[in-house]
Amino acid sequence: MVDKNKTKKELMNELEELRLQFKDFERSIEDGTDIPDKTFRLIVESVPNGIVMTDNMGQIIFLNSQAEKMFGYARRALLGKSVEELVPEGFRHGHIKYRSSYVKEPRTRPMGEGRDLFALRSDGSQFPVEIGLNFANSDSGVVVISTIIDITERRNTEKLLNEREQRLREIMDNTTDAIIVFDDKGVVETLNREAQRLFCVNSIEKIDEIWATVTPENKENFSEKLNKVSEGKRITDYETERIGKDGKRISVSISLVYMNEGQGRFIETIRDISETLVMRNKIIELEKAQIIGKMAEGFAHHMGTPLASMLLRVQMLKDDIPDLAEYKNVGEKLNSIERQILYGQKVIQRLLRFVGRPENEKSPEIVSNLLEESMEMIRPLINKKGIVLVGDMEDNLIIFADTNLLNLVFSDTMMNAIDAMPEGGVLSIISCKDDETQFVNVKIKDTGVGISEETIPFVFEPFFTTKPAGKGTGLGLSVAKRIVHDHGGDITIESKEGRGTIVSISLPILNEEKIN
Repeated sequence: MVDKNKTKKELMNELEELRLQFKDFERSIEDGTDIPDKTFRLIVESVPNGIVMTDNMGQIIFLNSQAEKMFGYARRALLGKSVEELVPEGFRHGHIKYRSSYVKEPRTRPMGEGRDLFALRSDGSQFPVEIGLNFANSDSGVVVISTIIDITERRNTEKLLNEREQRLREIMDNTTDAIIVFDDKGVVETLNREAQRLFCVNSIEKIDEIWATVTPENKENFSEKLNKVSEGKRITDYETERIGKDGKRISVSISLVYMNEGQGRFIETIRDISETLVMRNKIIELEKAQIIGKMAEGFAHHMGTPLASMLLRVQMLKDDIPDLAEYKNVGEKLNSIERQILYGQKVIQRLLRFVGRPENEKSPEIVSNLLEESMEMIRPLINKKGIVLVGDMEDNLIIFADTNLLNLVFSDTMMNAIDAMPEGGVLSIISCKDDETQFVNVKIKDTGVGISEETIPFVFEPFFTTKPAGKGTGLGLSVAKRIVHDHGGDITIESKEGRGTIVSISLPILNEEKIN
Protein backbone atom coordinates (compact mmCIF):
# COMPACT_ATOMS: atom_id res chain seq x y z
CA MET A 1 0.00 0.00 0.00
CA VAL A 2 1.35 3.44 -0.93
CA ASP A 3 1.82 5.74 2.03
CA LYS A 4 0.12 8.92 0.76
CA ASN A 5 1.55 10.97 3.59
CA LYS A 6 5.10 10.53 2.32
CA THR A 7 6.79 13.55 0.88
CA LYS A 8 7.85 13.80 -2.71
CA LYS A 9 11.47 13.77 -1.57
CA GLU A 10 10.98 10.46 0.26
CA LEU A 11 9.33 8.94 -2.80
CA MET A 12 12.16 10.16 -5.00
CA ASN A 13 14.66 8.49 -2.67
CA GLU A 14 12.74 5.21 -2.87
CA LEU A 15 12.69 5.45 -6.65
CA GLU A 16 16.44 6.00 -6.72
CA GLU A 17 16.93 2.97 -4.46
CA LEU A 18 14.75 0.92 -6.78
CA ARG A 19 16.70 2.16 -9.79
CA LEU A 20 19.96 1.01 -8.19
CA GLN A 21 18.42 -2.38 -7.47
CA PHE A 22 17.43 -2.75 -11.10
CA LYS A 23 20.90 -1.67 -12.15
CA ASP A 24 22.25 -4.51 -10.03
CA PHE A 25 19.72 -6.79 -11.68
CA GLU A 26 20.81 -5.56 -15.12
CA ARG A 27 24.50 -6.14 -14.31
CA SER A 28 23.70 -9.64 -13.12
CA ILE A 29 22.11 -10.33 -16.51
CA GLU A 30 25.14 -8.95 -18.33
CA ASP A 31 27.53 -10.93 -16.08
CA GLY A 32 25.52 -14.10 -16.48
CA THR A 33 24.83 -14.24 -12.76
CA ASP A 34 21.32 -15.41 -11.94
CA ILE A 35 19.18 -13.76 -9.27
CA PRO A 36 16.68 -16.16 -7.78
CA ASP A 37 13.06 -15.41 -8.71
CA LYS A 38 12.18 -15.23 -5.02
CA THR A 39 14.76 -12.50 -4.40
CA PHE A 40 13.61 -10.52 -7.43
CA ARG A 41 9.96 -10.79 -6.37
CA LEU A 42 10.81 -9.65 -2.83
CA ILE A 43 12.54 -6.58 -4.26
CA VAL A 44 9.71 -5.40 -6.51
CA GLU A 45 6.90 -6.32 -4.11
CA SER A 46 8.56 -4.43 -1.24
CA VAL A 47 8.47 -1.18 -3.20
CA PRO A 48 5.48 0.96 -2.09
CA ASN A 49 4.89 2.22 -5.64
CA GLY A 50 3.32 0.61 -8.67
CA ILE A 51 5.84 -1.04 -11.03
CA VAL A 52 5.01 -1.96 -14.61
CA MET A 53 7.60 -3.53 -16.94
CA THR A 54 7.09 -3.57 -20.72
CA ASP A 55 9.05 -4.92 -23.65
CA ASN A 56 10.24 -2.91 -26.62
CA MET A 57 6.80 -3.31 -28.25
CA GLY A 58 4.98 -1.85 -25.27
CA GLN A 59 3.51 -5.16 -24.05
CA ILE A 60 3.25 -5.63 -20.30
CA ILE A 61 5.58 -8.38 -19.11
CA PHE A 62 5.41 -7.73 -15.37
CA LEU A 63 3.56 -5.65 -12.74
CA ASN A 64 3.71 -5.76 -8.97
CA SER A 65 0.84 -5.98 -6.48
CA GLN A 66 0.81 -2.19 -5.89
CA ALA A 67 0.18 -1.71 -9.63
CA GLU A 68 -2.68 -4.23 -9.46
CA LYS A 69 -4.34 -2.29 -6.64
CA MET A 70 -3.67 1.07 -8.31
CA PHE A 71 -5.26 0.12 -11.67
CA GLY A 72 -7.90 -2.33 -10.36
CA TYR A 73 -6.79 -5.25 -12.52
CA ALA A 74 -5.75 -8.78 -11.68
CA ARG A 75 -2.17 -9.38 -12.77
CA ARG A 76 -3.06 -12.07 -15.33
CA ALA A 77 -5.57 -9.71 -16.99
CA LEU A 78 -2.78 -7.27 -17.98
CA LEU A 79 0.15 -9.55 -18.81
CA GLY A 80 0.71 -9.54 -22.55
CA LYS A 81 -1.57 -6.50 -23.05
CA SER A 82 -0.43 -3.17 -24.46
CA VAL A 83 0.57 -0.62 -21.86
CA GLU A 84 -1.82 1.81 -23.64
CA GLU A 85 -4.63 -0.11 -21.86
CA LEU A 86 -3.59 1.93 -18.81
CA VAL A 87 -3.55 5.26 -20.70
CA PRO A 88 -6.72 7.40 -21.14
CA GLU A 89 -8.00 7.27 -24.71
CA GLY A 90 -7.29 10.93 -25.43
CA PHE A 91 -3.60 10.43 -24.64
CA ARG A 92 -2.98 7.04 -26.32
CA HIS A 93 -1.84 8.23 -29.73
CA GLY A 94 0.71 10.59 -28.20
CA HIS A 95 1.84 7.93 -25.75
CA ILE A 96 2.59 5.43 -28.56
CA LYS A 97 4.83 7.98 -30.29
CA TYR A 98 6.58 8.86 -27.04
CA ARG A 99 7.08 5.18 -26.11
CA SER A 100 8.57 4.35 -29.51
CA SER A 101 10.94 7.30 -29.27
CA TYR A 102 11.97 6.29 -25.75
CA VAL A 103 12.83 2.71 -26.78
CA LYS A 104 15.11 4.05 -29.52
CA GLU A 105 16.96 6.35 -27.11
CA PRO A 106 16.29 5.09 -23.58
CA ARG A 107 17.34 7.19 -20.61
CA THR A 108 16.52 7.55 -16.94
CA ARG A 109 13.61 9.96 -16.39
CA PRO A 110 13.12 11.05 -12.76
CA MET A 111 9.74 11.41 -11.11
CA GLY A 112 7.79 14.60 -11.84
CA GLU A 113 9.83 15.55 -14.90
CA GLY A 114 7.88 17.09 -17.74
CA ARG A 115 4.13 16.82 -18.23
CA ASP A 116 0.97 16.36 -16.17
CA LEU A 117 0.20 12.65 -16.56
CA PHE A 118 -3.02 10.68 -16.08
CA ALA A 119 -3.67 6.94 -15.90
CA LEU A 120 -6.80 4.83 -16.50
CA ARG A 121 -8.33 2.38 -14.01
CA SER A 122 -10.25 -0.74 -14.94
CA ASP A 123 -13.54 1.04 -14.08
CA GLY A 124 -12.78 3.79 -16.63
CA SER A 125 -11.90 6.48 -14.07
CA GLN A 126 -8.81 8.62 -14.58
CA PHE A 127 -6.34 9.67 -11.90
CA PRO A 128 -3.20 11.85 -11.87
CA VAL A 129 0.14 10.09 -11.63
CA GLU A 130 3.85 10.72 -11.55
CA ILE A 131 5.92 8.22 -13.51
CA GLY A 132 9.63 7.60 -13.35
CA LEU A 133 11.23 5.66 -16.20
CA ASN A 134 14.27 3.44 -16.30
CA PHE A 135 15.42 0.71 -18.66
CA ALA A 136 17.34 -2.53 -18.82
CA ASN A 137 18.78 -4.35 -21.82
CA SER A 138 17.82 -8.00 -22.39
CA ASP A 139 18.28 -10.57 -25.15
CA SER A 140 14.91 -9.59 -26.61
CA GLY A 141 15.63 -5.87 -26.52
CA VAL A 142 15.00 -2.95 -24.19
CA VAL A 143 12.87 -3.55 -21.10
CA VAL A 144 11.15 -0.37 -19.85
CA ILE A 145 10.61 -0.14 -16.10
CA SER A 146 7.89 2.35 -15.03
CA THR A 147 7.54 3.35 -11.41
CA ILE A 148 4.11 4.90 -10.82
CA ILE A 149 2.77 7.01 -7.94
CA ASP A 150 -0.91 7.91 -7.56
CA ILE A 151 -0.80 11.65 -6.72
CA THR A 152 -4.57 12.13 -6.30
CA GLU A 153 -4.21 13.06 -2.64
CA ARG A 154 -1.37 15.44 -3.40
CA ARG A 155 -3.38 17.13 -6.15
CA ASN A 156 -6.38 17.44 -3.83
CA THR A 157 -4.14 18.99 -1.17
CA GLU A 158 -2.62 21.37 -3.72
CA LYS A 159 -6.09 22.32 -4.93
CA LEU A 160 -7.22 22.95 -1.36
CA LEU A 161 -4.14 25.08 -0.69
CA ASN A 162 -4.68 27.02 -3.92
CA GLU A 163 -8.31 27.64 -3.01
CA ARG A 164 -7.32 28.82 0.44
CA GLU A 165 -4.64 31.07 -1.05
CA GLN A 166 -7.19 32.47 -3.50
CA ARG A 167 -9.69 33.13 -0.68
CA LEU A 168 -6.96 34.82 1.34
CA ARG A 169 -6.04 36.96 -1.69
CA GLU A 170 -9.71 37.91 -2.15
CA ILE A 171 -9.98 38.85 1.52
CA MET A 172 -6.78 40.91 1.30
CA ASP A 173 -7.90 42.63 -1.90
CA ASN A 174 -11.33 43.49 -0.50
CA THR A 175 -10.15 44.93 2.80
CA THR A 176 -10.18 48.72 3.12
CA ASP A 177 -6.67 48.73 4.58
CA ALA A 178 -3.44 48.40 2.63
CA ILE A 179 -1.47 45.23 3.48
CA ILE A 180 2.21 44.74 2.66
CA VAL A 181 4.27 41.63 3.49
CA PHE A 182 8.05 42.02 3.46
CA ASP A 183 11.05 40.05 4.72
CA ASP A 184 13.79 40.88 7.25
CA LYS A 185 15.72 42.78 4.59
CA GLY A 186 12.72 44.91 3.65
CA VAL A 187 12.09 43.14 0.32
CA VAL A 188 8.36 43.29 -0.48
CA GLU A 189 6.79 39.89 -1.19
CA THR A 190 3.08 40.71 -1.33
CA LEU A 191 0.88 43.78 -1.43
CA ASN A 192 -2.88 43.90 -1.80
CA ARG A 193 -5.06 46.00 -4.11
CA GLU A 194 -5.49 48.84 -1.60
CA ALA A 195 -1.71 49.06 -1.17
CA GLN A 196 -1.38 49.36 -4.95
CA ARG A 197 -3.94 52.19 -4.95
CA LEU A 198 -2.42 53.95 -1.94
CA PHE A 199 1.12 53.93 -3.29
CA CYS A 200 0.11 54.52 -6.96
CA VAL A 201 1.33 51.22 -8.45
CA ASN A 202 -0.55 48.78 -10.70
CA SER A 203 -0.58 44.98 -10.91
CA ILE A 204 2.47 45.03 -13.21
CA GLU A 205 4.52 47.57 -11.27
CA LYS A 206 5.71 46.74 -7.79
CA ILE A 207 7.39 48.17 -4.74
CA ASP A 208 10.76 46.44 -4.47
CA GLU A 209 11.54 47.46 -0.89
CA ILE A 210 9.41 48.79 1.96
CA TRP A 211 12.02 51.52 2.49
CA ALA A 212 10.96 53.10 -0.83
CA THR A 213 7.70 54.14 0.89
CA VAL A 214 9.30 55.53 4.08
CA THR A 215 10.02 59.28 4.25
CA PRO A 216 13.71 60.16 4.80
CA GLU A 217 13.12 61.72 8.21
CA ASN A 218 11.22 58.62 9.44
CA LYS A 219 13.67 55.89 8.33
CA GLU A 220 15.51 55.71 11.67
CA ASN A 221 12.28 55.68 13.66
CA PHE A 222 10.76 52.98 11.42
CA SER A 223 13.90 50.85 11.77
CA GLU A 224 13.58 51.04 15.57
CA LYS A 225 9.95 49.92 15.36
CA LEU A 226 10.88 46.94 13.16
CA ASN A 227 13.44 45.89 15.79
CA LYS A 228 10.82 46.10 18.54
CA VAL A 229 8.31 44.08 16.52
CA SER A 230 10.89 41.39 15.68
CA GLU A 231 11.50 41.05 19.44
CA GLY A 232 7.85 40.13 19.98
CA LYS A 233 6.27 43.53 20.56
CA ARG A 234 3.27 44.72 18.56
CA ILE A 235 2.93 48.15 16.96
CA THR A 236 -0.62 49.45 16.48
CA ASP A 237 -2.06 52.76 15.25
CA TYR A 238 1.33 54.38 14.68
CA GLU A 239 0.66 57.64 12.81
CA THR A 240 3.26 58.76 10.29
CA GLU A 241 3.75 59.73 6.65
CA ARG A 242 4.58 57.51 3.67
CA ILE A 243 5.55 58.24 0.06
CA GLY A 244 3.82 56.86 -3.05
CA LYS A 245 5.46 56.13 -6.41
CA ASP A 246 4.26 59.57 -7.56
CA GLY A 247 6.24 61.22 -4.73
CA LYS A 248 3.10 62.35 -2.90
CA ARG A 249 3.15 62.14 0.89
CA ILE A 250 0.30 60.29 2.57
CA SER A 251 -0.83 60.52 6.20
CA VAL A 252 -1.23 56.95 7.46
CA SER A 253 -1.83 54.85 10.56
CA ILE A 254 0.28 51.68 10.70
CA SER A 255 0.09 48.36 12.56
CA LEU A 256 2.99 45.88 12.44
CA VAL A 257 3.32 42.19 13.35
CA TYR A 258 6.19 39.75 12.86
CA MET A 259 5.79 36.14 11.69
CA ASN A 260 8.84 34.23 12.93
CA GLU A 261 8.28 31.05 10.92
CA GLY A 262 11.22 29.97 8.79
CA GLN A 263 12.35 33.16 7.10
CA GLY A 264 10.96 36.00 9.22
CA ARG A 265 8.30 38.19 7.65
CA PHE A 266 6.68 41.46 8.65
CA ILE A 267 3.00 42.07 7.96
CA GLU A 268 2.19 45.76 7.79
CA THR A 269 -1.38 47.07 7.79
CA ILE A 270 -1.66 50.66 6.58
CA ARG A 271 -4.71 52.92 6.81
CA ASP A 272 -5.02 56.22 4.93
CA ILE A 273 -6.02 58.79 7.58
CA SER A 274 -5.75 61.93 5.43
CA GLU A 275 -9.50 62.60 5.62
CA THR A 276 -9.56 61.66 9.30
CA LEU A 277 -6.88 64.27 10.06
CA VAL A 278 -8.85 66.91 8.14
CA MET A 279 -11.96 66.12 10.20
CA ARG A 280 -9.91 66.05 13.40
CA ASN A 281 -8.49 69.50 12.63
CA LYS A 282 -11.98 70.81 11.87
CA ILE A 283 -13.18 69.55 15.24
CA ILE A 284 -10.20 71.21 16.94
CA GLU A 285 -10.97 74.48 15.14
CA LEU A 286 -14.61 74.22 16.19
CA GLU A 287 -13.63 73.60 19.80
CA LYS A 288 -11.25 76.56 19.67
CA ALA A 289 -14.02 78.75 18.21
CA GLN A 290 -16.33 77.71 21.05
CA ILE A 291 -13.64 78.62 23.58
CA ILE A 292 -13.14 81.97 21.85
CA GLY A 293 -16.87 82.63 22.16
CA LYS A 294 -16.85 81.86 25.86
CA MET A 295 -13.79 84.04 26.40
CA ALA A 296 -15.40 86.88 24.47
CA GLU A 297 -18.53 86.68 26.61
CA GLY A 298 -16.43 86.67 29.77
CA PHE A 299 -14.31 89.55 28.49
CA ALA A 300 -17.42 91.61 27.69
CA HIS A 301 -18.91 90.91 31.09
CA HIS A 302 -15.77 91.79 33.06
CA MET A 303 -14.73 94.81 30.98
CA GLY A 304 -18.05 96.25 29.88
CA THR A 305 -19.18 97.44 33.29
CA PRO A 306 -15.89 99.12 34.32
CA LEU A 307 -15.68 100.90 30.96
CA ALA A 308 -19.24 102.17 31.29
CA SER A 309 -18.45 103.43 34.80
CA MET A 310 -15.26 105.15 33.60
CA LEU A 311 -17.12 106.82 30.72
CA LEU A 312 -19.75 108.18 33.08
CA ARG A 313 -17.13 109.67 35.41
CA VAL A 314 -15.18 111.26 32.54
CA GLN A 315 -18.34 112.87 31.24
CA MET A 316 -19.17 114.15 34.75
CA LEU A 317 -15.66 115.65 35.04
CA LYS A 318 -16.07 117.38 31.69
CA ASP A 319 -19.32 118.93 32.87
CA ASP A 320 -17.66 120.15 36.07
CA ILE A 321 -14.68 121.87 34.39
CA PRO A 322 -15.15 125.65 34.00
CA ASP A 323 -15.09 126.93 30.45
CA LEU A 324 -11.89 128.86 31.00
CA ALA A 325 -8.74 128.99 28.92
CA GLU A 326 -6.53 127.68 31.70
CA TYR A 327 -8.57 124.45 31.82
CA LYS A 328 -8.42 123.84 28.06
CA ASN A 329 -5.55 121.32 28.34
CA VAL A 330 -7.46 119.32 30.96
CA GLY A 331 -10.54 119.22 28.73
CA GLU A 332 -8.54 117.90 25.77
CA LYS A 333 -7.08 115.12 27.89
CA LEU A 334 -10.55 114.16 29.12
CA ASN A 335 -11.78 114.11 25.51
CA SER A 336 -8.91 111.78 24.60
CA ILE A 337 -9.77 109.47 27.53
CA GLU A 338 -13.41 109.49 26.43
CA ARG A 339 -12.46 108.48 22.88
CA GLN A 340 -10.33 105.61 24.16
CA ILE A 341 -13.14 104.33 26.38
CA LEU A 342 -15.63 104.52 23.49
CA TYR A 343 -13.16 102.66 21.30
CA GLY A 344 -12.81 99.93 23.95
CA GLN A 345 -16.59 99.53 24.04
CA LYS A 346 -16.67 99.27 20.24
CA VAL A 347 -14.00 96.55 20.30
CA ILE A 348 -16.08 94.53 22.77
CA GLN A 349 -19.18 94.94 20.61
CA ARG A 350 -17.28 93.92 17.46
CA LEU A 351 -15.82 90.84 19.10
CA LEU A 352 -19.20 89.72 20.40
CA ARG A 353 -20.82 90.31 17.02
CA PHE A 354 -18.09 88.42 15.20
CA VAL A 355 -18.11 85.43 17.53
CA GLY A 356 -21.87 85.28 17.25
CA ARG A 357 -21.50 85.38 13.43
CA PRO A 358 -24.21 88.02 12.77
CA GLU A 359 -24.98 89.25 9.27
CA ASN A 360 -22.20 91.75 8.62
CA GLU A 361 -23.24 95.35 8.05
CA LYS A 362 -21.11 96.08 4.99
CA SER A 363 -21.00 99.23 2.91
CA PRO A 364 -18.63 100.88 0.39
CA GLU A 365 -15.65 102.29 2.30
CA ILE A 366 -12.42 104.06 1.33
CA VAL A 367 -9.47 101.98 2.54
CA SER A 368 -7.25 104.97 3.34
CA ASN A 369 -9.98 106.41 5.59
CA LEU A 370 -10.19 103.16 7.56
CA LEU A 371 -6.41 103.08 7.95
CA GLU A 372 -6.35 106.74 9.07
CA GLU A 373 -8.93 105.97 11.78
CA SER A 374 -6.85 103.08 13.09
CA MET A 375 -3.65 105.16 12.95
CA GLU A 376 -5.35 107.91 14.93
CA MET A 377 -6.26 105.43 17.67
CA ILE A 378 -2.65 104.25 18.13
CA ARG A 379 -0.95 107.64 17.69
CA PRO A 380 -0.72 108.47 21.45
CA LEU A 381 1.01 105.14 22.14
CA ILE A 382 3.41 105.61 19.21
CA ASN A 383 4.48 109.03 20.42
CA LYS A 384 5.07 107.68 23.91
CA LYS A 385 7.31 104.82 22.68
CA GLY A 386 9.31 106.93 20.26
CA ILE A 387 8.10 105.12 17.16
CA VAL A 388 8.08 106.90 13.80
CA LEU A 389 4.78 106.43 11.93
CA VAL A 390 5.00 106.57 8.11
CA GLY A 391 1.88 106.52 5.93
CA ASP A 392 1.85 106.00 2.17
CA MET A 393 -1.72 105.27 1.16
CA GLU A 394 -3.34 105.48 -2.25
CA ASP A 395 -6.55 107.52 -2.20
CA ASN A 396 -10.04 106.58 -3.39
CA LEU A 397 -9.65 102.80 -3.31
CA ILE A 398 -13.12 101.60 -2.34
CA ILE A 399 -13.97 98.22 -0.83
CA PHE A 400 -17.16 96.63 0.48
CA ALA A 401 -16.51 96.39 4.19
CA ASP A 402 -17.80 96.22 7.73
CA THR A 403 -16.08 99.31 9.12
CA ASN A 404 -15.99 98.13 12.70
CA LEU A 405 -14.53 94.72 11.89
CA LEU A 406 -11.83 95.96 9.51
CA ASN A 407 -10.84 98.71 11.95
CA LEU A 408 -10.40 95.94 14.51
CA VAL A 409 -8.08 94.07 12.10
CA PHE A 410 -6.00 97.15 11.22
CA SER A 411 -5.69 98.49 14.76
CA ASP A 412 -4.89 95.10 16.30
CA THR A 413 -2.19 94.46 13.66
CA MET A 414 -0.70 97.90 14.34
CA MET A 415 -0.70 97.20 18.08
CA ASN A 416 1.23 93.97 17.44
CA ALA A 417 3.80 95.97 15.48
CA ILE A 418 4.15 98.49 18.32
CA ASP A 419 4.66 95.67 20.85
CA ALA A 420 7.44 94.29 18.61
CA MET A 421 9.39 97.59 18.89
CA PRO A 422 9.91 98.17 22.65
CA GLU A 423 13.02 100.26 21.93
CA GLY A 424 11.36 102.31 19.19
CA GLY A 425 11.51 101.96 15.42
CA VAL A 426 9.54 102.70 12.27
CA LEU A 427 5.93 101.65 11.60
CA SER A 428 4.97 101.94 7.93
CA ILE A 429 1.37 101.79 6.69
CA ILE A 430 1.16 101.31 2.91
CA SER A 431 -1.80 100.72 0.60
CA CYS A 432 -1.93 100.49 -3.19
CA LYS A 433 -3.95 98.95 -6.00
CA ASP A 434 -2.93 95.77 -7.80
CA ASP A 435 -4.14 96.36 -11.36
CA GLU A 436 -3.82 92.69 -12.29
CA THR A 437 -5.93 91.23 -9.47
CA GLN A 438 -8.10 94.33 -8.82
CA PHE A 439 -7.31 94.03 -5.12
CA VAL A 440 -6.03 96.67 -2.73
CA ASN A 441 -2.86 95.57 -0.95
CA VAL A 442 -2.35 96.88 2.58
CA LYS A 443 1.04 96.38 4.21
CA ILE A 444 1.70 97.06 7.90
CA LYS A 445 5.47 96.94 8.32
CA ASP A 446 7.60 97.26 11.46
CA THR A 447 11.32 97.20 12.23
CA GLY A 448 10.89 95.16 15.40
CA VAL A 449 12.23 91.89 16.78
CA GLY A 450 10.63 89.73 14.06
CA ILE A 451 9.36 86.15 14.20
CA SER A 452 11.37 82.95 13.83
CA GLU A 453 10.91 80.83 10.71
CA GLU A 454 9.67 77.90 12.83
CA THR A 455 6.97 80.06 14.44
CA ILE A 456 5.42 81.66 11.34
CA PRO A 457 3.21 78.63 10.35
CA PHE A 458 1.42 78.87 13.72
CA VAL A 459 0.78 82.63 14.07
CA PHE A 460 -2.83 82.38 12.85
CA GLU A 461 -3.70 79.57 15.28
CA PRO A 462 -6.11 80.51 18.09
CA PHE A 463 -4.31 81.07 21.42
CA PHE A 464 -0.87 81.10 19.80
CA THR A 465 1.22 84.11 20.81
CA THR A 466 4.88 85.08 20.90
CA LYS A 467 4.24 87.54 23.69
CA PRO A 468 5.18 86.80 27.32
CA ALA A 469 2.55 85.34 29.64
CA GLY A 470 -0.07 87.95 30.54
CA LYS A 471 0.78 90.17 27.54
CA GLY A 472 -1.60 88.67 24.97
CA THR A 473 -4.26 86.00 24.37
CA GLY A 474 -3.13 85.01 20.89
CA LEU A 475 -6.64 85.68 19.56
CA GLY A 476 -5.83 88.80 17.48
CA LEU A 477 -4.44 87.25 14.30
CA SER A 478 -6.80 84.25 14.33
CA VAL A 479 -9.80 86.61 14.53
CA ALA A 480 -8.21 88.94 11.95
CA LYS A 481 -7.83 86.05 9.51
CA ARG A 482 -11.50 85.12 9.80
CA ILE A 483 -12.59 88.74 9.30
CA VAL A 484 -10.39 89.22 6.22
CA HIS A 485 -11.60 85.94 4.70
CA ASP A 486 -15.20 87.03 5.30
CA HIS A 487 -14.40 90.11 3.20
CA GLY A 488 -13.15 87.92 0.33
CA GLY A 489 -9.51 88.73 1.03
CA ASP A 490 -6.37 87.16 2.41
CA ILE A 491 -3.80 87.91 5.10
CA THR A 492 -0.17 86.73 5.18
CA ILE A 493 2.96 87.36 7.24
CA GLU A 494 6.60 87.73 6.22
CA SER A 495 9.20 88.01 8.96
CA LYS A 496 12.83 87.44 9.83
CA GLU A 497 14.13 87.28 13.34
CA GLY A 498 15.73 90.60 14.27
CA ARG A 499 14.69 92.28 11.00
CA GLY A 500 11.02 93.10 11.47
CA THR A 501 7.68 91.87 10.19
CA ILE A 502 5.36 92.68 7.28
CA VAL A 503 1.64 91.84 7.55
CA SER A 504 0.00 91.91 4.09
CA ILE A 505 -3.77 92.22 3.75
CA SER A 506 -5.43 92.02 0.32
CA LEU A 507 -9.08 93.01 -0.21
CA PRO A 508 -11.20 93.09 -3.40
CA ILE A 509 -11.81 96.57 -4.84
CA LEU A 510 -15.36 97.62 -5.77
CA ASN A 511 -15.83 98.80 -9.35
CA GLU A 512 -18.09 101.75 -10.17
CA GLU A 513 -20.97 99.53 -11.28
CA LYS A 514 -21.07 97.72 -7.93
CA ILE A 515 -20.76 101.02 -6.03
CA ASN A 516 -23.74 102.49 -7.89
